[in-house]
Amino acid sequence: MKNSKNTLKNREKLLKKARAKKELKIREARDDFWTFCQYMDDKFFNEDRPYLKDIAAILQKVKDGVYNRVALSMMPRAGKSYITTMFCAWLLGLTPTGAIMRNSYAERLAFKFSYDVRDIIRSDKYKQVFPAVEFSDDKTAVTGWNLKTAKQVSYFCSGVGGAITGFGCNLLAVLDDPVKNMEEALSEVVMDNKWNWFQSTHKTRLENNCPEVHIATRWSKRDIIGRLEDEGYFDYVYKIPALRENKSFCESIKTTSQLYDIKGLIEDFIWDAVYMQEPIEIKGLLYPVSELNRFKITELKGTPSAVVSATDIADAGDNYLCNPIAKVYEDRVYIVDVIYTQQPTEITKPLVAQSIIDYQMDKHLCESNAGGKEYAIQLRELVRDESICDIIWRMTVANKETRILMKAGQIKEHFYFRDDYKPGSDYEKFMNHLTTYVKMGKNRFDDAPDGLTLLFELIFKHKRRLNG
Repeated sequence: MKNSKNTLKNREKLLKKARAKKELKIREARDDFWTFCQYMDDKFFNEDRPYLKDIAAILQKVKDGVYNRVALSMMPRAGKSYITTMFCAWLLGLTPTGAIMRNSYAERLAFKFSYDVRDIIRSDKYKQVFPAVEFSDDKTAVTGWNLKTAKQVSYFCSGVGGAITGFGCNLLAVLDDPVKNMEEALSEVVMDNKWNWFQSTHKTRLENNCPEVHIATRWSKRDIIGRLEDEGYFDYVYKIPALRENKSFCESIKTTSQLYDIKGLIEDFIWDAVYMQEPIEIKGLLYPVSELNRFKITELKGTPSAVVSATDIADAGDNYLCNPIAKVYEDRVYIVDVIYTQQPTEITKPLVAQSIIDYQMDKHLCESNAGGKEYAIQLRELVRDESICDIIWRMTVANKETRILMKAGQIKEHFYFRDDYKPGSDYEKFMNHLTTYVKMGKNRFDDAPDGLTLLFELIFKHKRRLNG
């Protein structure tokens, strides 16, 4: 009987100790963000992922007012959005009268983050940490919802480019992965539109020096986080390359072996941006946007000394036909239009022939490698009146990459490229491939710089004749 009583007392002591330990953990979770993360999800936020503790420490400093603007960049599926979701829920527990804005590249993703924050706040564990936090009954939409203590709105969100009407944030503003993929990142027009939206919409919703957290893959210096970093906008920038000293940054997320497998399957510049957090410009672009002369078509005045074009036909399955069209004014060459397509020759020949007629071309060159001579002859037949344009062909025997590299300096000096081309146009695709061409690297497409080099060779070989 005595043993039974002792056993019962020991159990009560253990339970009391466990309750005290839990209460202490709960109190610590209210004050310390990393403790809160571990309390809510100790399987994910564990000691095998020390980088998450580093991020938690950075976000703690945001809450404490040490940092006002921070940027976080790391490989996909590492938990940067999840820990930010935890941070939003934690801040609302500490300041339930405040307002948080969190935007992402698409509404669908922004809505998911909104649902995730609400699910955390509804959980039993959260209620143990912040028992007074309750949802309002009158504003429950995923785009913007309230806690009972909110003055206006507790949490609101949108996709990049979307409207945000009537809301302001004073607790936290998050821009979470504003660029969807490589295609967006390599589009100058898309990047400019996102930047304009950030300045005119996202930024205008911040109140009272609201703290900012930017989460992004480091695609390019032209993206939002890249432009802000160049301006010295951030108090703290945290970047984690997937491989550090040839080892995985975290074996529990991706092993070193798995990362090297991924590296071997994708383009170098994609690996550098998505996994190493190095903007594509760092790799050594031959034609970075910042080094190109630009113009608007309305700025061209007077009669050009020549109108010329050149066709580098597609000689393999997924290659592009590249046909830049230029108006020449003495030593300045303005690329006014481009035919840049993967369509078959039966479609491209009429397009090129019509451009010769429409632009009243003086001279047109076809590279005669891989059927180019026959292409040029058929262009003559389609144009019919040879007095309209001198259509010629020429075989190139020099190494393609060498030709591209040798002529790039003069092209950047003398050539001008439109900055008013339409999104989705051939001109945009041409510019995307041109401005992401890596010198002395692995390039999937070299058709844009190759076609441009062919045009340069035509102009400067016949320069005296073209200028009259």
